[in-house]
Amino acid sequence: MSQQETDAIVSKFQAAYADTFNRRDAGAMASLLTENATLQNEWGDVTQGRGKIESLVTRLMAGLPAGTRLEDTALVSQAISADTIVSQGVSRRIVPGTEPGQMFFSRVLVLKDGQWRLAATQIARPSTVPKPAAAP
Repeated sequence: MSQQETDAIVSKFQAAYADTFNRRDAGAMASLLTENATLQNEWGDVTQGRGKIESLVTRLMAGLPAGTRLEDTALVSQAISADTIVSQGVSRRIVPGTEPGQMFFSRVLVLKDGQWRLAATQIARPSTVPKPAAAP
């Protein structure tokens, strides 16, 4: 698979994922997952299984301020095989009236029954340790 094809798949997936978040539709978000998907959230907790992740997302979405939306930007995406893509990027949670919260993500997408689905994702908050100076 070419890099252009890989990037297009990731971009389409990210748009669908952000759309479900922005609409607060946990069921639609869950439909983007594999049956045994895993989610490691920014607090380090790991949840496995589409149903469990949907329940978690439903609870989290219920507590979001009105107008909160998600913007994802892939930084690097790589096709590992014809049916597996790994993507890393930056996710911004935008809450009206506040500074956007930035997080990082890693996602594993797999092709299942003709659809790209999320098999695993990890979300991390930026480190509080100062970034070291770049090497010369």
